[in-house]
Amino acid sequence: MIEIDRQSCIKCGKCIRDCVVEVLKAGEGGYPSLPPELARYCLNCQHCLAVCPAGALSCHGVKAPDCAGIGELPDAGKMLNLLRQRRSIRHYRNEAVSPEIIDKLKSALAWTPTGCNYHRLFFRIISDRAEMDYFRSETSKMLQLLIRTGIMRLIYPNFRRYLDEIMSGKDVIYRGAPHMIIAAVPKSAPCREADPWIALSYLDLYMQSLGLGSCWCGFAVHAFKWNPRLRKELHLPSGYRIGGVLLFGWPDVTYARATAPEAFPAE
Repeated sequence: MIEIDRQSCIKCGKCIRDCVVEVLKAGEGGYPSLPPELARYCLNCQHCLAVCPAGALSCHGVKAPDCAGIGELPDAGKMLNLLRQRRSIRHYRNEAVSPEIIDKLKSALAWTPTGCNYHRLFFRIISDRAEMDYFRSETSKMLQLLIRTGIMRLIYPNFRRYLDEIMSGKDVIYRGAPHMIIAAVPKSAPCREADPWIALSYLDLYMQSLGLGSCWCGFAVHAFKWNPRLRKELHLPSGYRIGGVLLFGWPDVTYARATAPEAFPAE
């Protein structure tokens, strides 16, 4: 599970010190070791692999050469620009995101943190326009049915401001977005409420760096919960529940400046 190359190990103890669950111990000759009785507690977080200056450690078959080196990070000013210039996009160009960029998004998801390193999130990216149109059509039918039966009045009392748009079939949920990504999590996950939101938040910021626009879509989460036909189309693994939905595509709007929101209380 965790193997030490003794020829490379310099016995610095950094892997032992940084072990999240404290299962690495100083063993024979001062080399780090994983006692067999503690092996089951290893989270495979790979902190030990990342911190080893000599690259002498492998974790679950992953070795130092398999990992990216430490690269340049955006400075504080650029990072702040990314945060304050990010907008929720509700106007998209009628243009699909290329498969190459979709692949970049998929790859980036590997580094999202999860509670207890419970790395079992499932993501469904809708990249096909026809499939998005199916979700739009089915959701529109569902909303109109909820209005006609009076159920909408109970679950969303403020729906009347959108009544004409909904009944005319306007896409008030997906906002014409050419794509969306659905994050699902096992019902047994220790941090099942937070994990999908954290993952999509990471991806949301990465999308901005690629020039994409995005919008969180809580109404879509409810639509998938209420409509089994929509849920079936996602082909989720058994035992998984939808935790978050993010719309995305090339934005059809340009902002001239950041906003000036009121600061949250912070003491």
